[in-house]
Amino acid sequence: MAEQETITVSEYIAEQERLEQEARELFPKKFDVCTNSLGYIRQKVYSCLTCNPNPSEEAGFCYSCSISCHGEHNLVELFTKRSFRCDCGTAKFKETKCKLDPKPAGSVNALNQYNHNYLGRFCWCDIQYDPTKEENTMLQCVVCEDWFHDTCIGITPHNDDFDDFICRTCATEHGFLRRYAQHSLFMIGLSEHGGGPKSVKMIDCSKKNDKDIKEQRIDKKEEEEVDVVATTEATTETTATSTTSTATSATATTTTIETVTVSVNPSESAQQSQTVNQAKRSLETTVEDAEDVDEGDDSKRNKRLKEDADTCKLLQQPRDIYADQEMNLFATEGWRDLLCQCADCMVLYTKENVAFILGEEPIYEDEEDDEVETSIMEGGMKRLSEMNRAEAMDGMLAYNTMRDELRTFFAPFSEEGKVVTAEDIQEFFAAKMAQRAALGGKPNFF
Repeated sequence: MAEQETITVSEYIAEQERLEQEARELFPKKFDVCTNSLGYIRQKVYSCLTCNPNPSEEAGFCYSCSISCHGEHNLVELFTKRSFRCDCGTAKFKETKCKLDPKPAGSVNALNQYNHNYLGRFCWCDIQYDPTKEENTMLQCVVCEDWFHDTCIGITPHNDDFDDFICRTCATEHGFLRRYAQHSLFMIGLSEHGGGPKSVKMIDCSKKNDKDIKEQRIDKKEEEEVDVVATTEATTETTATSTTSTATSATATTTTIETVTVSVNPSESAQQSQTVNQAKRSLETTVEDAEDVDEGDDSKRNKRLKEDADTCKLLQQPRDIYADQEMNLFATEGWRDLLCQCADCMVLYTKENVAFILGEEPIYEDEEDDEVETSIMEGGMKRLSEMNRAEAMDGMLAYNTMRDELRTFFAPFSEEGKVVTAEDIQEFFAAKMAQRAALGGKPNFF
């Protein structure tokens, strides 16, 4: 028979105290309320690989249900997820019922969205997460809320140097974010030209000099002027059909707005001047637009576009000079304030389902457990003090009876130097349960 490991009573008590402390650190909040009734909120979410291990079975639940309903299961902590409603006890779980908030049969949370995180997989590499083996630092994207290994991201700044991370996938999918990236509140992780997606170069935009920014804005202005000239030429070519061959040649070779010169009568000159100004106001006006609308509608539209261009922060950003490279973004405090909130941009955020990006989202927090620092014994004594006198007396009698009978049970082991085994303890309590059964289930104060 193999020798069994033995511990002293003092060691056992010390181990229990250690486990109590560990539980206080892991579960500092109360876990008696399911958040399902609160609807779709941003909260800490967990998934269960015991209940839902396969694709198409993804499901998640709240902090309280992770302890009260899935405490013995293989769980994955997903940290915060936005617009999520607890799935525990819904049709997503075929066997497990919610102990805190029973749901109607067949109920579903149709607006919940799931990804591979709910199957315990993260990052572009899609590797199964194992907290006992994971050695890499992982960053959560503030947009998609997936988690990424620093080794998969590539070069990254020090964690203390930025507040939020935006993965290269989201930066590409929501291209307007790249337009803001050259602001001083961002650091850019760039991939190599024509190479892999990993960041190999870090650009700290807070250290870019004014000359760099000015040159980028000049380049952007020149590009816009070229677009304006192209529109102007197309328009003037339509209106100047009666000009001389010299005037037509001048129009055809014009490269800047300032050199547009057409010899026509005063009324025609005024009309062309108005057309040039209209084209200058709207960077997106086309020849077709000018042909399809009358002069009054065109003037109103260009006035509105000019006002938008003057107020839209997005249109005021420098051009994306890294358009051919992958871009991971590392944002510092205050970056959300840069984002434009004009009418057009608000429509854009809604269309791309990222309106949440405009401000910090509140995270639901479970109620603090006031008794988290209380030991099991202290908790028991507190409950005893809250009982009425009769119940308290019965409790004290039961405690004293248990203490005396345990002393009697352990005495022979102590006198003979014998080890108390698990089987001995099980036999002791089995005998006590038999005594209770013989009394018809009535308590015998033990």
